Amino acid sequence: MPSTPSVVLHSSPDLDDNVVALLRAVPADLDVVLLAEDAPAARRRARALDLQVEVVARRSVRGLWRFWRAAVVACTHGLFGSHRRGRGKQVVGLWHGEFGKLIGPFIDELPRHFDWVPVSSELSRSLRSAEFVLHPRHIHVVGSPRQLLLSRSEVRLQGLPGDGPHLVWAPTYRSTSAGQIRTDGDPESLERELALDDPELLDCLHRHGATLWFRPHPAASQEVPASDPAIRRATNADLEQWGLTFYELLAVADGFVTDYSSLWVDYLLCDGPMVAFCPDLDDYRRNRGLALEPHEQWFPGPVVGTRADLLAALEDLLGGADPHASRRTSVRSLLHTVADADPAAATWGHVRSVLARGEDTAR
Repeated sequence: MPSTPSVVLHSSPDLDDNVVALLRAVPADLDVVLLAEDAPAARRRARALDLQVEVVARRSVRGLWRFWRAAVVACTHGLFGSHRRGRGKQVVGLWHGEFGKLIGPFIDELPRHFDWVPVSSELSRSLRSAEFVLHPRHIHVVGSPRQLLLSRSEVRLQGLPGDGPHLVWAPTYRSTSAGQIRTDGDPESLERELALDDPELLDCLHRHGATLWFRPHPAASQEVPASDPAIRRATNADLEQWGLTFYELLAVADGFVTDYSSLWVDYLLCDGPMVAFCPDLDDYRRNRGLALEPHEQWFPGPVVGTRADLLAALEDLLGGADPHASRRTSVRSLLHTVADADPAAATWGHVRSVLARGEDTAR
């Protein structure tokens, strides 16, 4: 089917931070539509984030028509499959993170096909080439659009509950409840070592006047078993009431707790202290695998596996200790090599060049 000079955007979940960053910088003369899994919820999210975009249900006739006619598709996981398209369509790969869990051929999955992929370093370029089975000329070291949302803004901090430090805890999934159903690592390890309603954790937060924002992985259960006001859930829907995306919450966080999530690589740009809570590290290595090993040497902060060690690390962090600042600088110099980047502008620049050519000349 002949394509038109138009663009469709899609992410999983709808309107993720990469797509939000692109929409905030979209050239006014481009014909852009967002294809959403839940169109009414996506429209509400767009209004909450003050985004101007046409939202169309992905599985509707209109959504299919816009997809078929678009010359460019920009998506996180592929759209109506992830494979090579005809010469009249090019796919921009907005993968949601770098250097987390192994993906694609590394875990015996088919690679996802993209024609143009933005990354943050030459090291990431090499990894993406292997993960997507894609020639390096299709992978461009320009930064990822979502990283623009990590610019700290004190104005955006107004209205958030809690006057003290803000911590963000974002573990990756162990068991998925949406999308591809799978289990990695030890599903009970986190709660077994430290539940969110642990009295010592709550005492630590209360003594420091801190708020802990818990971010479930989008593919995992979204339940957060905590009733104390010091614990807040940080899903996209929760943050919309403050007009925030998750990356904008990260931008104002005073510290970050994760495990194997690639989020820590982007959080390096905020230069805040971080802790890796990995009670199932050996199991995770065996049945899933990590892209940067040894994890204990790459991660620029303490890597802990027990309740006692995590509580001690949080006490140090909230008390102002930051012994890993120089390590963050060293690791950031390897994983972020684009100076003064505007990855949204670079992405839209590529889209413009494709639309101007009228066909994919990159192959």
